[in-house]
Amino acid sequence: MPIEKIQPAGGPDPGDANKEVFQTIARKVKDGVVVLFLGPGAVVAKDEKGNWVPLTDMCAAYLVRKYKLQLSDNEECTLSYVASLLRVRNLSSDNVLQEEVGRFYAEQSGKCELHPVLEQLVDLRFRIIINTTPDNFVTQLYDEVAAPYHSDFYNYYKPSSSFNFDFEKDPRVVVYNLFGTYKKPESLVLTYKHQLNYIKKIVGEQQNERLPDVLTNAFKDFRCHLFLGFDFEDWNLRLLLDTLYKNVRDNIQPFSYPSKGEREADSETKVFFQGEFGMQFDRIDLETFVARLLEEYTHLDNQPSGAPAEKPRAEILILHNEAADKDGYDLLIKHLKALPAQFYTLADATGQGDMEAWLRGMLDRCQVVLPLLSVDFFDEKNNPALPLLEEIARRNNPRKRFLVMPVLLKSLALDGPLAQLGTIRPPDKTPVLGSANESLYISETVESLRKYIENLART
Repeated sequence: MPIEKIQPAGGPDPGDANKEVFQTIARKVKDGVVVLFLGPGAVVAKDEKGNWVPLTDMCAAYLVRKYKLQLSDNEECTLSYVASLLRVRNLSSDNVLQEEVGRFYAEQSGKCELHPVLEQLVDLRFRIIINTTPDNFVTQLYDEVAAPYHSDFYNYYKPSSSFNFDFEKDPRVVVYNLFGTYKKPESLVLTYKHQLNYIKKIVGEQQNERLPDVLTNAFKDFRCHLFLGFDFEDWNLRLLLDTLYKNVRDNIQPFSYPSKGEREADSETKVFFQGEFGMQFDRIDLETFVARLLEEYTHLDNQPSGAPAEKPRAEILILHNEAADKDGYDLLIKHLKALPAQFYTLADATGQGDMEAWLRGMLDRCQVVLPLLSVDFFDEKNNPALPLLEEIARRNNPRKRFLVMPVLLKSLALDGPLAQLGTIRPPDKTPVLGSANESLYISETVESLRKYIENLART
């Protein structure tokens, strides 16, 4: 479903005018299909004066005091700026700075008081959390409640492509530190020079230096992205997002919520991120957003059992051999459930009278038919839809709100009426299962259906 545009500044209160946005995000979070990006403004702790301050700024202030730097009023006390300034003035080296920052975070990990908003976020059901600060507070919070997770990080000094995680089979949340971790100081990306070299590495030709394909490919499956606590005037954010989203620009739904008091992105910056990535900017700050998200998330828990996650915009009939091809069906339906659609299988015909009459009624009712093809699909004893295949193929007319999209699950010599359809997925007729590209083929199929359903809603 296309997300409703958030009201610009000066319009109605977006907290009320866009309740549907909060509800939709809450549903996607609860379904475990959201990627959370944590910016510096999302990892906040109390300083000595009792103020809530981003921990990266506290680290920068620590370095300023240690090296007795004098900053003018127009110089920002940010970690990247201070670290770069120390290097320009030859007051420290890369290795020493990385060790200093590592020690600072090691001390803070055991004593700092975190803003409760981070704990509130961790208690929700995100699929991937991308942390852009050196800390491990997210995993600490998971440890406190004995919640399962898989953590990893990018090592700037010694990149590796050894990140292995099966998003299909492993339900754990993935926590990935994008710029390294304080526990391995050599991994940290601190100065502007580090940032430039980092971008060169992750976009370069060396496979082992790029961000793991397993991670970036997952963005195709988990398309709703939340950016919390980012300063979009930070110059390297444009390059970073361009790299992260190189293959999924048109397939994501990103939202930005800044930390309270953060400078607002100017109009030029907003136009860039809206045009390039479809980023939605909101007047609501991070703290208010999380409160509203929790409210809607809790409301979902209080809804009657079986309440639809989102109003269906299409009805889809899935035809398959329910005994032999259950594995393929289970794999596909896990992704299809993220679509605003109602799904039916032959199992729903139980107790509905004559099977052929039920099938014809469903063909008149549904806008999409998905035959899941394998050798077993054509077993007459276990697929009562076989006598209607020629009719189903003949009725295929997507422009008239009837799409037949056969999905080639397993290898077979495909002929007959379905073989002539140009809507077969995968388009190259490579079987999905056992292809080593299962995730890619399924995400492309689901994305095609998503766009088709969106168009149905407009007609």
